[in-house]
Amino acid sequence: MVNTIWKTYTARDFSHLHYVSFEEERPNNRAVILIHGITAELNHQKKFAESLNIEADVFLPILRGYDHLNPRGDLSYMEQFDDDLFDFIHFVKKKGYEQIVLVGHSMGCANLLRLIHRNPKTADHYLFVSPFFHPNLSVYRNDATDQFKPSTDVDYVVHEKKAGTLMVLYKLGVKRILNWTVAQIPDEFHHSGRLSLSFRLMMSRFLEKLPEDLFEGMGDRIRTYVGEYDEVVDPENLKDWYENTFGLNMRIIEDTDHNHILHDPAFHTSVGEWLKG
Repeated sequence: MVNTIWKTYTARDFSHLHYVSFEEERPNNRAVILIHGITAELNHQKKFAESLNIEADVFLPILRGYDHLNPRGDLSYMEQFDDDLFDFIHFVKKKGYEQIVLVGHSMGCANLLRLIHRNPKTADHYLFVSPFFHPNLSVYRNDATDQFKPSTDVDYVVHEKKAGTLMVLYKLGVKRILNWTVAQIPDEFHHSGRLSLSFRLMMSRFLEKLPEDLFEGMGDRIRTYVGEYDEVVDPENLKDWYENTFGLNMRIIEDTDHNHILHDPAFHTSVGEWLKG
């Protein structure tokens, strides 16, 4: 049984940012830091912490722009997510953990790619779950950003064409478009129920280009999983792209989807064997 605790940490700009810790009732030398996707999905993240087959404390930083302590739906500058996450990882390391495992879920995997690109020694292990690596990849389902159906657990809208146009303008030096809305998501932290995300916030989650040598020499420190019934990505197409690009094996977990994989028994058995090995 884990205890769910809400706390704050201080970023380099002296702002306070929320995080959730799922801590066990016994000392642990391993910390798992889970970076959420386009939505926080707190109910699934808690079940992830409860389903772990390893002894670890789990930390979920609520990304800037999502919580209610700071301006919502936007950042102050590009790359601010990188700075916030490096600050949070340092904050967790100072607690004395001997091992750090960074986990990305969905779009959180894109944030992990940015951290690895800047410093591949940031963590001991990297785990990518239901990865949304980059919006330009041809591995996504056609209706992935229009999932307002009772049958799915994915509920957001991304205006891809608008974001593409704004990227062109941004590269031409137009800055006034940085706070323009390109996505709407369910708001887990405000009574309004919906949160608009800016172009600056969304683009700060992705590398502009994905280097094919990004994981070079890191194969034993990286694992990637996707559910057989993922509503966002096509598992087989993603698997082919991933293995052709990085030369690593991606594992498909049967009978689960984009969010429920986070607490799927087969997924946790595989991860537990990897981290205990």
